Amino acid sequence: MGNGEFDRFRSELMERMARIFEESGTSPLVGRIYALLICSPEPISLQEIAQRLGVTKAAVSIQVRTLETHGHCLKLAGGNDRKHYYCIPDEHLQISMRMVMERMNSELKWIEDTLRKLPDPQGLQENEKASFQVLQQRYTELAVFYRVVFRRLDGVEEEMERLIADMRRRDSQNGQ
Repeated sequence: MGNGEFDRFRSELMERMARIFEESGTSPLVGRIYALLICSPEPISLQEIAQRLGVTKAAVSIQVRTLETHGHCLKLAGGNDRKHYYCIPDEHLQISMRMVMERMNSELKWIEDTLRKLPDPQGLQENEKASFQVLQQRYTELAVFYRVVFRRLDGVEEEMERLIADMRRRDSQNGQ
């Protein structure tokens, strides 16, 4: 890429990440911080994050805690300057996968709980039976979907860790 092209790409990435985080109910600034950290080969101080994003240090401090809480970034104590620095943890993919799995597991439990709480069909009025049947069918199918996804994802984390370790080993052997 030519001069400045990567900077433009990184800016576009930050805006896409800001939209993704905003759509999930988080501040777009969290997405921008995350994108900045993903592109940073070294840990970055709060002050540098604020300067690079054109926001206040206080705003960064508040929003970076969201990333920390979910394990998407690490806070590192600085050396002699007493600043805190932030970076993406090496296991960020595993953390993201666990979060997705936890959310899906919670959703499956809610679906199964809903199915258990359905009223006895014998006590339903005639005008309720069709709605009851379609609800029961769709929630049962949804539970099956989640169970199939969980079965397919079984072992994915271990495979991912192995492939990443292999990739890093090859890269270090090739001097990258």
